[in-house]
Amino acid sequence: MTSDARGHPENQTSLKRRAIQGSLWTLGGYGATQIFRLGGNLVLTRLLTPDAFGLMALVQTFLTGLQLFSDFGVLPNLVHSKRGEEPNFLNTAWTLQVIRGALLWLGACLLAVPIAQFYREPLLTQLLPITGLTAIISGFASTKLAIANRHLALKRLTILEIATTFLSLLIMAALAWIYRSVWALVAGNLIGTLLKTIASHWWFKGEPNRFCWDQSALKEIQQFGRWILVSSIIGFWALQSDRLILGQLLDVRFLGIYTIALNLSSLGEQVVEQVNSKVLFPSYAELIRERPEALYRNLRSARIILLLLSTVFTLGFVLGGTSLINLLYDERYREAGWILRILSIGLLGRVLSTTYGDILIARGMTFTTMTLTVTGTCIQFTMMLFGYFLGGYPGIIIGIAATEWITYIVYAFCFAKLSLWQPELDIFVIALAAGLSTALYFDIN
Repeated sequence: MTSDARGHPENQTSLKRRAIQGSLWTLGGYGATQIFRLGGNLVLTRLLTPDAFGLMALVQTFLTGLQLFSDFGVLPNLVHSKRGEEPNFLNTAWTLQVIRGALLWLGACLLAVPIAQFYREPLLTQLLPITGLTAIISGFASTKLAIANRHLALKRLTILEIATTFLSLLIMAALAWIYRSVWALVAGNLIGTLLKTIASHWWFKGEPNRFCWDQSALKEIQQFGRWILVSSIIGFWALQSDRLILGQLLDVRFLGIYTIALNLSSLGEQVVEQVNSKVLFPSYAELIRERPEALYRNLRSARIILLLLSTVFTLGFVLGGTSLINLLYDERYREAGWILRILSIGLLGRVLSTTYGDILIARGMTFTTMTLTVTGTCIQFTMMLFGYFLGGYPGIIIGIAATEWITYIVYAFCFAKLSLWQPELDIFVIALAAGLSTALYFDIN
């Protein structure tokens, strides 16, 4: 778009229309994939033991860690950068992505033995390298996925996500029924990743990727991604420290039960993250490039919708979490009920923070993002350990939930300085969380 076209009503309408259509596809796709995942989870929990889910949670935690420890924000940069559609820029980004995937797999191989020894689970020596092959496979995924996201052309992205999720779960269920082994989960992940990578090349429009090494593109990617890398490394500990600590202090059985509760409690947050990454981040980036004066208004409108959606999930899980677990799972997973109720209140606090977060990256404020991530990680470690010493594993769960609200306070100060804090919206969510916490305290006691 030329500078003369900036602010033109037709272009504003175009962005609004694309954002609405993208949101509908994102929410519809998210709903479909969650229905498939819930159905698959119900089948798999009847075929596999909690230990299998605990082992897979550890494997995914460390693979996620390796990914974040090498995250230069290549794909977000393709959405953010003015050069994001230049062939040399795209192909240099793709080349970096391929190299990164290979290095991630080597990292998984090197870590397998020490991790297996630390958690006293010998099977991890095989699970980590084989599941780590997903990093190599996804490294070859086409940059056409990022360009589709940049233009909010989310129809095909959503259909691809639904299809690969369904096929992965179908494969997992079939293999779990035959073998009753954690390897069913591994095979489903590998095949799903392979199908998505293949489809990214032939099902999306655009020029095919090729290996390229453009120094100017590399320099821009490095400058944009340097603080994202630090933020991602710290963010790993913030997002995964609960599973790392629970797996060591307790056992993989409890970790598997906790993972079931966490996945359910996170549904509201995942809605927000899906809309943030696929719709709002590219929308904010386009607004900042062309109409920055419209940013606050659009942020407020988006947050109203996202906070309402997450509140619905939270109410349902806090009030009916125990009954839901008893309905969906057998007696081996009963403990997930009270965990789900407590985590849901904490996740409501996280949503308050994450609905602000993508504004920073869209503005290129990656250092501020990193600072907030470091602060949140320190808070989480402190609250988890404090909770464990005071109340054992229930104390850890309460500490995890409390972390999100303390972190929100830090976010509020940060965004107030940027004149983006919106207390008139947040106060209603805070009051609701206080009321639910009080009701839950008296119910449990």
